[in-house]
Amino acid sequence: MASKDSTNRVASTRPSSRRGKTKSQIRNERRQRSQSRKKRRRTFYLVGGSTLAIVFILSLTLAPGLGGGHGGNTSHDGGGGESNINTGGPVALDDDAGNAHIPAGTVGTGYVTRPATSGPHWFDSETPAGVPAPARWGIYDDPIPDEVLIHNLEHGGIGLHYDCPNGCDDVVAQLEDLIPRNRSQFIMSPYSGMESQIAITSWRHHLFLDDFDEEQILDFIDAYQDRALESIPGNSF
Repeated sequence: MASKDSTNRVASTRPSSRRGKTKSQIRNERRQRSQSRKKRRRTFYLVGGSTLAIVFILSLTLAPGLGGGHGGNTSHDGGGGESNINTGGPVALDDDAGNAHIPAGTVGTGYVTRPATSGPHWFDSETPAGVPAPARWGIYDDPIPDEVLIHNLEHGGIGLHYDCPNGCDDVVAQLEDLIPRNRSQFIMSPYSGMESQIAITSWRHHLFLDDFDEEQILDFIDAYQDRALESIPGNSF
């Protein structure tokens, strides 16, 4: 049997924080500290991994737009590039008329459809149309030339147009109802000389309708919004 002095000497070798505690209590404390360390490591790895993921996503979405550039009057290929274009979907891919920048006021040529879905277009804050190119997203009461509209499509936008010489308030209202509240990536305007009463457009895609068909239009939007040469999802101007 250990003497009292021997017991005191054993106890005195323990750190002051453990004196007076049983071995079971000490083991529990060690276990808790170990679990706390593991939790801190998991938190560190989680935060670090999330940060890297965010940086990676931003590099994919922002860097292409920064590198695309808008200078000059030659063909350009910024943003998502050709690989971003949806070549399938509910309608056929229109022939490519290019994407050259031309001086504001110059008439574009070589368009495949009316409204055009690709081809020469303006890039300027002031144009003869009274709107910049690209135009601000939204609903317009006056026609907008192809040389402006194409630039909006190039950024992944959707065009909604109507040709109603005798008026079609119901069609206009139905098209407006499809546009989200913030109107980003949607541009709507009248357009004369179309093959049909309604035209829905995106980069190198078009849907001509004689009557409003919500299902077809929504399928078109789902397939082709943000699928263009310079698409940056959520872009607004």
